[in-house]
Amino acid sequence: MKFLDIELYTNDPAGTRWFYTQRLGLDIVAETDQYLTLQLGWTRLTFRAVNVPAGPYHFAINIPASTLEVVMHCYQFDYLDTQAVGQTIAEFPNWNARACYFYDNNGNILEFIGRNDLHLDNPNLTIGDLFQGISEIGIVTQSVPHTTRQLSQQFGIPQFVRSSPSPDFNAMGNDNGLFILSRAGRNWLFTQTSAALSYCRITFESEPGSQPQIVYSYEVNQMPVGYKHSLEANKQPGPK
Repeated sequence: MKFLDIELYTNDPAGTRWFYTQRLGLDIVAETDQYLTLQLGWTRLTFRAVNVPAGPYHFAINIPASTLEVVMHCYQFDYLDTQAVGQTIAEFPNWNARACYFYDNNGNILEFIGRNDLHLDNPNLTIGDLFQGISEIGIVTQSVPHTTRQLSQQFGIPQFVRSSPSPDFNAMGNDNGLFILSRAGRNWLFTQTSAALSYCRITFESEPGSQPQIVYSYEVNQMPVGYKHSLEANKQPGPK
């Protein structure tokens, strides 16, 4: 499964443009006063300027597994401590992966993750080629079991084989694309940042060349009716 297009909200469009073009070095695909679309590997990432609550979001960027230290050296972010004080690389043996975490200008939690089973290593890659695409996107919900059922029944998304569901967390999909489900109020991993209900739109394909499908966060999670209406009111035409 691959995430082809992800749309998020931002309350700081100027800061978002600077961070993602200057700090991460992403190319701009499209830009207006209302939205900014960037290319991140196989994923188009759009930030829409809004005046409603936005995030904090969590998403992960796939990189070749052997390049994690190189990427961390090239991109000088304030990487978060993970499994011990002073340890900025998290080891996930059950997922056969390693990762590091940092914040963007919006307070979103970003992650570089290297998955050993994807075999993305290539000696001819340059720094600009290392971002393979967004491989994880967080969806916050008041009921993780409810959202799990919705993603399975409506979109055919399977349980991630390396993860078991719990009442406040689940992962669905595969190493190329994972929906990370978190109960509202639960802290994102390695942070004191609470997961909060927020809008996102995800366009994905289950298999290469398959018909793309679109998931709106508020259609698969449980949130207060008034909050859902405020998100729908702010949904405007944009890049697809």
